[in-house]
Amino acid sequence: MGFCSFVEKRCNRFYFRMRLPVDIAAIARRSHVVSSLQTDDLRLAKRRAARLFLLLAAFLETMRLRMAQTLNIDGNDPNQTEALVLEAFALGQAYEARKALLHQEFTTKLRQLIANGRDDAPAGAFATPLGVQGPLMYDRAFTAVSDEMVRGSLGFGIKKDSFAEVFASPGARIAPTPARQPPASPPWDSLRGGFLSDKPGLNAKTVWSYNQAFDAWLGLIGKKPIADIRRPDVKAYADFLRDRPSARGGSLNQKTIVRCLGHIKTFMVWAVAAGHAVDDRFEAVMARDPTRAERLAGEKRRAFTPAELTKLFQSRLFMKPNGQEDEATGWFLAIAALTGARTEEIVRAPASLVMLGDIYCLDLRQAGQKTDAAPRLVPILPDLMAMGMAAWASKQAARGYTLVQPSPVQQSAGWWSKRLNRYLNSNVTDDPRLVLYSLRHSFRQMLRAANIGDELADKIFGHSNGKVGAGYGRDLSHDEAQLFIANIRSPVGLGHLWRI
Repeated sequence: MGFCSFVEKRCNRFYFRMRLPVDIAAIARRSHVVSSLQTDDLRLAKRRAARLFLLLAAFLETMRLRMAQTLNIDGNDPNQTEALVLEAFALGQAYEARKALLHQEFTTKLRQLIANGRDDAPAGAFATPLGVQGPLMYDRAFTAVSDEMVRGSLGFGIKKDSFAEVFASPGARIAPTPARQPPASPPWDSLRGGFLSDKPGLNAKTVWSYNQAFDAWLGLIGKKPIADIRRPDVKAYADFLRDRPSARGGSLNQKTIVRCLGHIKTFMVWAVAAGHAVDDRFEAVMARDPTRAERLAGEKRRAFTPAELTKLFQSRLFMKPNGQEDEATGWFLAIAALTGARTEEIVRAPASLVMLGDIYCLDLRQAGQKTDAAPRLVPILPDLMAMGMAAWASKQAARGYTLVQPSPVQQSAGWWSKRLNRYLNSNVTDDPRLVLYSLRHSFRQMLRAANIGDELADKIFGHSNGKVGAGYGRDLSHDEAQLFIANIRSPVGLGHLWRI
C-alpha cells in the first residue's frame, strides 16, 4: 500500500514517522512526528500508519487555519514578529529624533524671543515667526511659557520668583541645558594593535600579512572613524585587489585576493563585536571570481615520483657534500622527505631528539604552530637512523645550533625554500609543480600506502581532522610509534646513504 514511507522498523517493532510541514514545524519546534505502532506485523503496521496519516493530516490543516485566522500566526516566516518589533523600534527612534530637533529649535528661538523682548529693546526691532512685535510679544511670551518654565519641561531650571530679575537685567541670558555629545569615534587605524593583541596565536608571517592589508586599506580610505566605516569601504579594498597588478605580471591570484580581503573582513567583524563599529554585513563583500586559467590550474604542487626521489637522493648534496652548509641542506631534504614536516617546522626543530621508549623522535612540540595538531612527535624511520641522524643531531647540539642550522646565523623558512627549490630545479626537474613542499605530499602518500589508519596518519602528519575522537589520547604513544616504524617505508632504496 502507499503508506510504506511512513513506516520504519526499530528493534523488531514498527513505528510511524512523518515529517511536519515547515510552517507547522516552526511552531511545534520539532521536525517529525514519531509514534510506536504497537505491532511487529508489517501489514497491521501499514494499516495503522495509514489511519494515523489521515488523522494527522486533518489535524494539521485545522491547526494551520487556526494559526492564520484566529491567532494571526504565519509559520512560514518565523522572523515576522522580530521584523515588526525592529520596524517599530526604528520608527520610535526617528520620532524621538524629530522631537529632539524640534526641542532644540524651540529652545533657541525662545531665548531670542526673551532677549529681544526686554523693556529697553526698541519697538519693532524684531519679529517672531508669527509677526508679533516688541512689547506685545514679550507679554504673550511671558504668559504662555511661564508655567512650562516653572515645571522645568523646557529644561531651564528657573524658579518663578526669579523671572522679574531675569527680565529686568539688561544682560541676562537663559543658559540652555548642554546637550550630551556622543563620544568621538576613534580612527580605525588606531585599533590595529588591539585587534592583533586579541589574536595572540597568529604567527609572524600572518601578522605581516595583516599589516600589509591594513596599510593598503589605509591608503584607500585614510584614517576614517571606525563608526563611519560601511560596506562600500570594504568593497573599495576588494576592487583595489581585483585591479592591482601582480609583481610577476598580470593580476593577483584569486587565492591571494581572498586571503587579503579576509583580513579586512575579520578586522571589521572584530570591531563590530567590540562595539566600535556598526554591523553592515561586512562578510557579504566578495572577492572577484577565479579566472578560467585559475579554475583549470588545479593543484599547484604534486608529489615526487619514485624516479624523481631516486634522482634526488643520488644528487651531489647526498653523494659529495661540500662543508657544513651542504650537509645541513642534505639533512633538511632527507628530514622533509621522511618525516613530512613543514618547512618552518624543520627550521625551528631543536637538535635534541626525544626518546619514546626505545624509539627516537623528532621534537616538533614547540616548532609546530600552524594548526592545533602541529605540535607533535614524529618517530624517526630506520632509514634516517641508518644515515646517521642521531650523530648529526648530537653534533648540532654541541655547536648550539638547531637541527638543520647551517651556520651561526639562523636562516628563515623563506631562505630555505628558495635555496632548495632552486636545487630541485637544477638537479631533479624544472617542473614548476615540483617544489620543496612536494616532499610533504610524497610523505602523505607513504602514510596512505602503509594503511595505518587516518587518525594515526593525521597525528603524525600534524593535521586536525575535526573529529571528536581525535582529541582523546592526543599525545603519541609508544605502541603508535612502533606501528608507524614497522609499516612506513620509503618508496625508493636509500641503502647507499647508510653509514652504520
